[in-house]
Amino acid sequence: MGACCATSKSPKHKGSNNEPKSGKNLKDRKFSVSTSNLVQLIKGSVADKYEIVRAIGDGGFGQVKLGRHKETKLERAIKFIPLSSIDKSKIAQLMEEVNILKKLDHPNIIKIFEVYQDEKYLSMVTELCTGGELFDRIKELDYFSENQAAKYMFDITSAIKYCHEAGIVHRDLKPENLLLENKTPTARLKLIDFGTSQEFNKGKKMKKFIGTSYYVAPEVINGSYDQKCDVWSLGVILYIMLSGTPPFNGPDDDAIYANILKRPLSFSSSRWNFISKEAKDLIKLMLNKNPEKRIDVGEVFNHSWIQSRAHNRVPDQPIAKESLQHLSNFNIQNRLQRATMTFIVSQIVSGDELANLRDIFQEIDENGDGKLSREELVKGFSKFPMFSGVDVDELMNQCDADGNGYVDYTEFLTAATNWSTALSRERLQTAFKIFDKDGNGKISLDELKQALGGTEENETVFMRMIMDADKNGDGEIDLDEFTQLMLATVNTTNQPSNRI
Repeated sequence: MGACCATSKSPKHKGSNNEPKSGKNLKDRKFSVSTSNLVQLIKGSVADKYEIVRAIGDGGFGQVKLGRHKETKLERAIKFIPLSSIDKSKIAQLMEEVNILKKLDHPNIIKIFEVYQDEKYLSMVTELCTGGELFDRIKELDYFSENQAAKYMFDITSAIKYCHEAGIVHRDLKPENLLLENKTPTARLKLIDFGTSQEFNKGKKMKKFIGTSYYVAPEVINGSYDQKCDVWSLGVILYIMLSGTPPFNGPDDDAIYANILKRPLSFSSSRWNFISKEAKDLIKLMLNKNPEKRIDVGEVFNHSWIQSRAHNRVPDQPIAKESLQHLSNFNIQNRLQRATMTFIVSQIVSGDELANLRDIFQEIDENGDGKLSREELVKGFSKFPMFSGVDVDELMNQCDADGNGYVDYTEFLTAATNWSTALSRERLQTAFKIFDKDGNGKISLDELKQALGGTEENETVFMRMIMDADKNGDGEIDLDEFTQLMLATVNTTNQPSNRI
């Protein structure tokens, strides 16, 4: 799930069995429903599924509007790109952005849900963030306290660390590409706009000039760079957050580029008199003009200034304890149940409902790579004496659906959600209607494959899903069969765990 499932080579812990200890249906891990499977290109108008409420801004290539999903009632951002105003190369660039976003499964990266194409528009449906751009928040506040800046840097560096470990470089990091999820003082950041991103190969330099004047790294100007260009941009963002001004300024782009290349980094403004030495030391490390001597994003994330100031957003212990209890109890052997739960947590449950789980995930994810290792889970459970006997190997066997050796973000959400409340009949009916493409009251094999991103290669997996729920033997799943199968999940996940 997410980009790391495709790139990670890390094996499971020696004490772990790569196959589930029970339930033959999960033995073949060649196919698992992930956020990537759920994002599809749909031929037709986005207005068929969404009520278009109003315009909310302008994005690259087109206008962004607020849309309300007709089935789930969830509000999302929809970018409308007029096909008449862009050439084929731009369409290819947009689809590359979609393909990159599909792979990314991280709490601080904007989530993409669907892409529609009709005769007039290519429409990208993404998570809605209502807090505005970080740039606007900076202008409102002039500059941030160090603690607030560290919390934002925690979010951004975690997202970029995840991207770099997945082999993706962003190349246009700036405050305008960082959105606050809502208007509250504790709102988290979401990284957006992957239109200039690309996959990179370690040791191979990129040449194409991409970036925005204030934030572009000196090696990008010189035409030979790697993923550390993102670290430079992050350093500029941090400098602006703490001072309100960019480190390298000028009357025009050429002057700015000249200053980036030649002018020494300075903390001469009077505002820096009130900023800690640790913060300035971190900025110096990030804005080293020599990329070979510049720290990487992992070192930024682990810097003491960020780690000492960013960790005060952990939910109350009772909430964390309950979520870990659900995680330790998770025991789903049926593929359709697991696939539907992944679909619901990805497509139907709102971001506000998942906020506590997101914070718990990032607290356990100590190295900030956007996925939970066995060691991180052991340490997370150790904070609560009641979990002292938890079998983490079996837990990973159950939760790690794609078998990449980690519990990825959506895998964690799926396992840690309280399904006794989340799996309501209303939500099941909504999921059923979305699966039932032709609206005839039954889910066919082709409809299930379409909804969950299946292909001819894994058709037998979907045939088994149909058979597991199809009690009357007609080869399709009706609402009653679907509801009965899924409500049995509540009883399964609420049973006392055999891993404690």
